[in-house]
Amino acid sequence: MASDMRYYAIIGRGRSAANPSGLARRRSTGAGHIDESLRRDMTWGHTGAIAEWDRGEELTRDLVEIGEDEAERLIERFRAMWAEEG
Repeated sequence: MASDMRYYAIIGRGRSAANPSGLARRRSTGAGHIDESLRRDMTWGHTGAIAEWDRGEELTRDLVEIGEDEAERLIERFRAMWAEEG
């Protein structure tokens, strides 16, 4: 069964959509939603950020939905940035 993917730039305090602090995604499957965020080791892991943001509980950061192309650019930017940081 195919899944539907939505990506979100995570905008922390002092950040903007042009300079997000992270990346999250929601995979919708026949069994429900799977929410994940990109980790520094470039794997995807469970996150509650999208559900909290949906419910209005997340007050320290905002999420901005972005397209797949923008998500791919962010992944490459984080890969380069996190590799430099060690």
